[in-house]
Amino acid sequence: MSAMRMFGPLAAVMMAASSCTIEPPLHLPAETVVVDLPIVITDLEVVWDTDVDWQSEWFYTWEQEDIDRWGELAYPVPRSYEVRRYYLGEQPGAPHTTVDGTTLLNTTYRSRYNFGYYDLLAWSNIYSEDQTQVVVIDDSNLDYVWATTTRSRYPLSIPALKDQPLPHNHPEIFYSAYEQDIHISHDPADYDYFDQAENVWVKRLKCEMQPLVYIYLVQVVVRNNVDGLIVGPSQSTVLSGVASGVNVTTGATVHESTNVIFDMRMKTDLPYRDGVRADIMGGKLTTFGLCDMPSWSASRGKSFAGRADVDNYLMLGLHFSNGADSTYTYEVTDQLRRQPHGGIITIEIAADTITVPVSPGGGGGGSMFDPNVNPYEPEEPTEIEI
Repeated sequence: MSAMRMFGPLAAVMMAASSCTIEPPLHLPAETVVVDLPIVITDLEVVWDTDVDWQSEWFYTWEQEDIDRWGELAYPVPRSYEVRRYYLGEQPGAPHTTVDGTTLLNTTYRSRYNFGYYDLLAWSNIYSEDQTQVVVIDDSNLDYVWATTTRSRYPLSIPALKDQPLPHNHPEIFYSAYEQDIHISHDPADYDYFDQAENVWVKRLKCEMQPLVYIYLVQVVVRNNVDGLIVGPSQSTVLSGVASGVNVTTGATVHESTNVIFDMRMKTDLPYRDGVRADIMGGKLTTFGLCDMPSWSASRGKSFAGRADVDNYLMLGLHFSNGADSTYTYEVTDQLRRQPHGGIITIEIAADTITVPVSPGGGGGGSMFDPNVNPYEPEEPTEIEI
């Protein structure tokens, strides 16, 4: 996938005039003023603007079964939007005390306005065909709207997580735009032109709709798995240390970290580097980003490391041919910090260097977890620099 770019939306503030003559004075009563907000999301190809060329670094092929399970490797185009309009009165920058909300099924927002100042927040709704949306949006705070996700309903047999709350589900992709201090003025000089056909004054504003969720492609390359020692992932995979939520209004992530859960599957005998073939586990993970991360537009192209006191670990359960399972932990902090807005996370495992856990009952069969979590050890996994 090439890098993805997203721009949007362009807001046109349109004021109705009481006369049909060209460029009439703005002396209307307040209740006749309207705002027309066309929401446009175009050029989605630069949203995923990372330092990684996924076409040369992504070895887990994305087939129809992967699409059926986890969707396309793309940022989707929204189907509908939520709009929140805050009236500030005659004082720009004032706290939000009143709000009007509406749902848009298209890309045009029209509403009556009083003269004065307004803030306008829009975010895209999530389309969930099976009604399993995990993103939860709280707009009870008039100054800031927040988003987080539900927790997993499935407990994980990972000893390292036994004393922690259940992991969060990884969020669906959505976007937001926030425009502040929109001035609905009496002065014709504050507007760009008068549209005679529509009999309205037009004022153009720039309001950029930005992503609030980022895509990571996760691949675990299993080398030297000639005897099929590693059969595949034994359960859902967990990534630790990512932001537990995002401020929909500002686009910045929250300070608190959480673990997120996602699924992977393994394919055998895939082409890898330098003519080598390997078995590869792969999956798609989405996240709000690292903790305390600025919005995409504010941090794009700038160095950002997130909270220095929070590292990121991939907790991967492996299922072996003798029926045993065990969980292995790999540090991926550097990979995420190099790619705070999404990219590729790669772990390499040499199957012939792993000590196979004893299967339940000392023989074959069974699927219980070995109670030991193997910590990150450089001699077993190798992190690939990408």
